[in-house]
Amino acid sequence: MKQAILVVAFGSTVDSAREHNIDSVVEYIRKAYPDYTVELAFSSRIIVKRLRERGIEVPTEQGALEKLIQEGYTHIYVQPLHFTGGEEFDKLKNNILAHEGEGQLEVLRVGRPLVYYIGQEEHPDDYQILIDRFIKSLNISKDDGLLLVGHGGLGSGNSSYGNLQFKLIREGLTNVRIAVLENAPYVADVAMPWEWLDGKRPNTIYVHPLLLVLGDHAQNDLFGDEEDSVINELADYGYEVKPIHSALGEYEAIQDIFRQHVQDCIDDLYGKRSSHRPTIPNIK
Repeated sequence: MKQAILVVAFGSTVDSAREHNIDSVVEYIRKAYPDYTVELAFSSRIIVKRLRERGIEVPTEQGALEKLIQEGYTHIYVQPLHFTGGEEFDKLKNNILAHEGEGQLEVLRVGRPLVYYIGQEEHPDDYQILIDRFIKSLNISKDDGLLLVGHGGLGSGNSSYGNLQFKLIREGLTNVRIAVLENAPYVADVAMPWEWLDGKRPNTIYVHPLLLVLGDHAQNDLFGDEEDSVINELADYGYEVKPIHSALGEYEAIQDIFRQHVQDCIDDLYGKRSSHRPTIPNIK
């Protein structure tokens, strides 16, 4: 039996971002699973192409998976480093599972993104885990504000940001706000004015990426010198703003959550139908 874990990130052309935010997660998983071959792939074809033009070879998930199958691996577990489900994750999962049964494959599974399950039935609450293990650990005073800014998207996965905000409100963490760079909730909606939720104006707003990687694009949108960057828009509203130039991938808490998702995938912990549900009849 030959076993492999394929870690798939969207990718980045920024060398330091790959090292600190992506390679760090891969190495954490590699140390946790010494008996497995652990490989990295990027799902962004544009990023892979640009890296190859610079002489840096990182395969796509398709290329990496095909190589593992050709090398005779029987059990392959794919762990995405995406923030949530949605269009990108669905596309990745379909690309992977299209290879089921090829070569000597006996098991091919895809793990879940950082936030996916919401605590229904026997499934974990990935949002609460993120709050307890990461957001609370940032130790932002309740007199200050914490603005977590994600990427966002046009698909249904974008609703995960609103669900995370709801969970934070229920937890009493009204000084933590969630916004995205694309689609809603926009920074203007949740942070200007800050008082819309609880009537409190923070002393300082800390801006932190809700992104695995802080690449050039996100760095400029959040912390750039342009007047429409997040920190400058907040400053124009009279807030004292402090940027936190750290992405999710460099935190050990996030690395360990992804490790747990790998283990859940290996154990097929949530891939089966709930035991209390009736058996689906075989009807044609």
